[in-house]
Amino acid sequence: MLAHLERHKRYPRAAQTRRQEGIVSVRFTMNRNGGLVSATLERSSGAAILDDEGQALLERAQPLPVPPPEVKGDTIELVVPIEFFLK
Repeated sequence: MLAHLERHKRYPRAAQTRRQEGIVSVRFTMNRNGGLVSATLERSSGAAILDDEGQALLERAQPLPVPPPEVKGDTIELVVPIEFFLK
């Protein structure tokens, strides 16, 4: 899941210009087909622009990877960290 999200991540230009860095934790629920059901901010990075991108990323990354058969339930809830660090 993290690798899939990483491929769709965009570091906001305004955050780069301001040298803003941080880790956004996003809680989301997905269905068995990889569709996003809901998403909320679990923990802020301290920079609103990075927090907004963390949530926008989930929309952009759809469909999400389908969960393996051993993961039970019609929906799956996850909390993932999304890292924004300048190199």
